[in-house]
Amino acid sequence: MNTEAVVYIARKLKWTRAEIGQLSPSQFNELLGELYFQESVDEWRKMHTVATILSAIYNTIPRKKGSQPIKAKDFLNSEMPERHPKQGKTVDQMAEDKGIILPKER
Repeated sequence: MNTEAVVYIARKLKWTRAEIGQLSPSQFNELLGELYFQESVDEWRKMHTVATILSAIYNTIPRKKGSQPIKAKDFLNSEMPERHPKQGKTVDQMAEDKGIILPKER
């Protein structure tokens, strides 16, 4: 439990230091992770709302025939945050896909 994390939880939840101190380290870390996740989702929703407005404004401008309208996702550089994102491929799987043989541990 570092000071920055304690202050962050106290500010977000309006808890006292005594209330935060009653949490076990695993509860503290789980709570902190959930707060970070919820904050990232809220921030993404705000960005998506702005992107939707921008795309609506842009699509009112006359364009050449055949050009596609812009969507909100064209303004965003990421998808909505996931609580448990899918795990990427391991190094072994990527090497196998490329036909590379990695040395084995003894």
